[in-house]
Amino acid sequence: MTMDVVALTQAMVRTPSLSGEEGGMARLVAQAMREAGFDEVTTDANGSVVGYAGPAQADVALLFDGHMDVVPVTGHWRFDPYGGVIHGGRLYGRGSADMKGGIAAAICGVAAAARQGLRRRIAVSASVLEEVIEGHALARVLDAVQPGAVVICEPSGLRIKAGQKGRMEVLLTLHGKPAHAATPQVGRNPLHAAARALLALESLPLPSDPVLGPALLVPVDAVSQPYPSISMVPGGVTLRFDRRTLAGETEHDVLGPIRLCLERVGVRDYTLEISADPVRAFTGESAAPPRWLPAWRCPDDAPVLAALRGAARECGRDDAVGCWPFCTNGSESAGRRGIPTVGLGPGNEEDAHTIDESVAVEQLVGARDIYLALARRMGA
Repeated sequence: MTMDVVALTQAMVRTPSLSGEEGGMARLVAQAMREAGFDEVTTDANGSVVGYAGPAQADVALLFDGHMDVVPVTGHWRFDPYGGVIHGGRLYGRGSADMKGGIAAAICGVAAAARQGLRRRIAVSASVLEEVIEGHALARVLDAVQPGAVVICEPSGLRIKAGQKGRMEVLLTLHGKPAHAATPQVGRNPLHAAARALLALESLPLPSDPVLGPALLVPVDAVSQPYPSISMVPGGVTLRFDRRTLAGETEHDVLGPIRLCLERVGVRDYTLEISADPVRAFTGESAAPPRWLPAWRCPDDAPVLAALRGAARECGRDDAVGCWPFCTNGSESAGRRGIPTVGLGPGNEEDAHTIDESVAVEQLVGARDIYLALARRMGA
């Protein structure tokens, strides 16, 4: 059957799906895929849903990926965040731009391409937990699908993306010696070492990429042990850094310069590591993946990039190529596995995670049409 991309996006927005609570959304997606004509629909152990279209024995030429989970609703909204209200040509609600509209457009576009005829298989995945750890759930999807190329349907204002910065979450723990705050000389206060470390790392030279821009090292948190440390010199303090990485950077490239910088300013007793906080899927599956999400860039001569540019032109859209400043599931497909990966989705990047999040109805239709054209080209 022909499925309406706007109505499907509304139904998705009306289905709450916080990270780890995507069960209702997963059922809705699976049902929509079956009604749209996908011949095979599966749900994996994490709860990610994958639909397939095209000849059953053919290889999967292309996977469209979007995440089902959304961030919490905060602040005062003009419209019900779970209402899917359309006003002034925009559809409002949590996840409308990031990124239920992209999933709906992929389902509708690929289903339309299948009705027109495909010679190769095309898949759509609706994955879980991306808002808490990019790429973790997609890894299991990729193991099963084995696609030749991937499209990330994150919001881009229908502009083509061929890369993104990566992200490493770095924990620097300065060790001290606890003591009563009335006799600090008995202990060793790790906050003094933390202050030296912060000042030194603020001026740490970082690399730059002509396309992705400069790498970043941003302190985002500081926690004493114990917390709160009342009336005592703490035994330790942990600084959390968000390190935005560039394509090709390794763990050694990131952590090595930090260690050298700390040595230069006399910081000695510390632990430096990549965080690995536990995550739990709505199915009960749990893991503690390291928060090291590599950057990536799609080669200029990649067939999937040429096909996406052609699909955009076919639909009367700009075929200029840019990159995302934030992390996506492409960190797994392209950053870790080297699968040719590109991105394009409905919705503006700056509308993600905001109060009154919304997506232009015209962009939902535009994304569906571009995905249809791309699926035809890659599935021919």
